[in-house]
Amino acid sequence: MATSISNYISNDGTFKPEANRYHLYLGLGCPFAHRAHMALFLKGLEDVISYSCLHYTKDENDLWEFNGKDGSDLDVINGYKNIKELYDKTDPTYAARYTVPVLWDKKNNVIVNNESAQIVVIFNSQFNNIAKHPELNLIPESIKDKIDQENQYYAKNLVFKVYDAVNPDKYSETFDTVFSVLQQLDDKFKSGTKYLLGDSITDADIKLWVLLIRFDVVFYGLYKLNYKLVRDYPNLVNYVKRVYQISNISKTVNFDHIKGIYYTKATLQDKIIPKGPNNDYLNTPLIN
Repeated sequence: MATSISNYISNDGTFKPEANRYHLYLGLGCPFAHRAHMALFLKGLEDVISYSCLHYTKDENDLWEFNGKDGSDLDVINGYKNIKELYDKTDPTYAARYTVPVLWDKKNNVIVNNESAQIVVIFNSQFNNIAKHPELNLIPESIKDKIDQENQYYAKNLVFKVYDAVNPDKYSETFDTVFSVLQQLDDKFKSGTKYLLGDSITDADIKLWVLLIRFDVVFYGLYKLNYKLVRDYPNLVNYVKRVYQISNISKTVNFDHIKGIYYTKATLQDKIIPKGPNNDYLNTPLIN
């Protein structure tokens, strides 16, 4: 009984790094899928690995669906109606959640991998002969331990911490921790460093940034983490804008889908998706 799908792509394996062989299924609201989406564009693989997105709401069976509405896509690869069909085609014994991202092999009609962290590793290292940006290394071996440390720290104290705010018993402690870490980040970027670990973007930035870009539009209001907006931190907002303004990264951001995936959850009573906030600041020049 399968509970995950974690195949790798390599020149000497079953799944080889070939142009136009793979398809990335995404949800534009999902932060995990966003990581893979960013890596796809950062490495310049968007012309050799096709991609499409499911809608941010679920169907009557609680499954992400392909409906072509609100900027989502129909499934032009397989003609499927929902994400479960991808998993059923790959392994009928699969018994875990039907999640995105999904890296699909169009040649063998199976899922290669559904773990966002592993897909980022695959995109970073296995397609350099056909990538537009093979020189970019998101996980340099020389700082891999530091990347892991950054990922663990921000995962514990920010990336996953924000979700504790919905628990009344944890809200106060979560509130204090989250804004303490945001202040730490603002202080860190005050020194002039461009990214978490220097002058080049890494996997650590991807994992952190997909949370930060969601903070003002979701967590500030919906999760009542409302002491400050990310845009209120002068150095941190520079960092957020710097990443957003990297070529094509803005194409990975869809605020309607981001708000939609959170505000239409079954646990919410009204399911009203807010119109705001205004996010034009992301296109303004960085503050010197």
